[in-house]
Amino acid sequence: MTYEQIRELINSRMASFPGVTREQIDYPNQPEVFTPPATGLWCRLNIQHATAFMAGMADRPYTRKPGQINIQCFARERTGTKAINELADALEVHFAYWMSGDLECREASQVVAGEFEGFYQINVNIRFRAG
Repeated sequence: MTYEQIRELINSRMASFPGVTREQIDYPNQPEVFTPPATGLWCRLNIQHATAFMAGMADRPYTRKPGQINIQCFARERTGTKAINELADALEVHFAYWMSGDLECREASQVVAGEFEGFYQINVNIRFRAG
């Protein structure tokens, strides 16, 4: 499985998430500049690859590519935590233990990043392995 195939599958899974619209998701290195919505929640998707390793040998080496999906969830400051907690919980359910082909998501965890520059942030991290 290539890194591009991994990216396509993860982006497709994120796009199918009913909790936010396409306009509420910031994808890496897009041609247009992302502007957070004036109201409501929004997310930033990142795929963080780890070092690939040889997992076996048959007629050729078999490589596994681990990594982590990081979804940063944002709410405006002073809007409470209920909505963003529900969003993070729903993202966890949507991604944890999901599989597509040779891509397998593992457990999900949440990290409260707190408030910064007008937003309250929770990160949803999902480990994955491909191959």
